[in-house]
Amino acid sequence: MIKILHTADLHLDSPFSLKDPETAQAMRRSLRGTFTSAMLFARSENVDIVLISGDVFDTGFASRDTLNLLKSEFEKNPGIRFVIAPGNHDPYTENSPWAKTEFPSNVHIFKSSALNRVSFDDINTDVYGWAFTADTMTVDPLAVKPYLDQSKINILCAHCDIDGPAGGRYCSISKAELEAAGFDYAALGHIHKGSETVRKVGKVSFAYPGCLEGRSFDECGQKYALCGRITKEHGLADVELICRPFSQRRFEIVEADVTDANDTADIISAAEEAMKAARVTPDVSVRLILCGKVSPSLIISEPFIESSVKGARYVEVCDRTEPLLDYDSFGSDPGIRGAFYRSMKPYLTEGGEREKRIAAKALHAALQALDGSN
Repeated sequence: MIKILHTADLHLDSPFSLKDPETAQAMRRSLRGTFTSAMLFARSENVDIVLISGDVFDTGFASRDTLNLLKSEFEKNPGIRFVIAPGNHDPYTENSPWAKTEFPSNVHIFKSSALNRVSFDDINTDVYGWAFTADTMTVDPLAVKPYLDQSKINILCAHCDIDGPAGGRYCSISKAELEAAGFDYAALGHIHKGSETVRKVGKVSFAYPGCLEGRSFDECGQKYALCGRITKEHGLADVELICRPFSQRRFEIVEADVTDANDTADIISAAEEAMKAARVTPDVSVRLILCGKVSPSLIISEPFIESSVKGARYVEVCDRTEPLLDYDSFGSDPGIRGAFYRSMKPYLTEGGEREKRIAAKALHAALQALDGSN
């Protein structure tokens, strides 16, 4: 029996796209702290192997501080074997941080796009894997079925796209190939939305843990690593892994219907109620989508609402409301209001959803300007 921790897609030091640079910098620190927490857990649980399936950092943004952090955490855990399979964002090249940094002897980094093996005879385990050696990888490392010692626990640690397009840019591997290879567990990376349960193809168990911590609003929800044990008796493996969250931040998108709001206070109240219903807690970063139909005289100040809404670490407001208008009355208006409405009508009635939304906002803003309220 061995105990493992499987993580991937940390993207330490990657750029963040939030509006506030200070918040983005705080998130970089938070992500490092999340990694440190995961390593502390591995030590406290006497984990035998930590499997890191690629994209530990983004090569173009990897800082000396982050590399020192990695070395420090690996050195603090001399009893743990660390196996790293570089991915498309941190490929192994002669000038990469992987090649230029001297890591301790308990760290094993795959260096070739061909399938390789590292053996840990003291725990009767072989770990196979490969490395991206550029930001794309079109070769198939499992094109030739590997010979496995079935008396051992056999693990694959790899960055790849299961059932991706044949010859795809990010190491496409079919489930049929994975099944034929016969690993006991395939610890995969590249897909940021993790598997909440271990999946199986034939007798092969496999999983993507997803990213360790979300970095933006396209990585919403709780993030985690996979932790547990692998046992093998009489040639049959049993893989028991659970999701373990370490992240200090979470991203969520919340919609707030502000229909019939009379003023900014009503909008803020509706927003906070929507966040409460979505179980937003003070550690969560929220993209708040304001929707519904509102009076054309209502001025919505996104910056003011962002600074006023309580209950979240960070709030980003997107106004997608539509003006509550009597369109028919504008069609017969002989003045400038009618002329502007008629010029916008094709977009309001025949455009796509995005066009309709933009046209409605433009009409809303024009009416406020004409009324002297904007």
